[in-house]
Amino acid sequence: MDEMKIESKWMTGLASRFIKKALCNKLGCNMDVQLNGFRTTVLDDKTHVHLDVDLELTKDELNKLMKSIGL
Repeated sequence: MDEMKIESKWMTGLASRFIKKALCNKLGCNMDVQLNGFRTTVLDDKTHVHLDVDLELTKDELNKLMKSIGL
């Protein structure tokens, strides 16, 4: 079993900035992103990923995000 956890404030802050920049470039949305925790576990051929993320965005940006994922 392989496991990876990102829970330290420094690493989650760094990852939050990368995620914010990627979402801004991909979707054109300006939103605040706070990654609180990331954990992935690989057991045999199955992978489990758990994300704890907070986003703060406007209603228009939410609609744009929903349209981009097909909802």
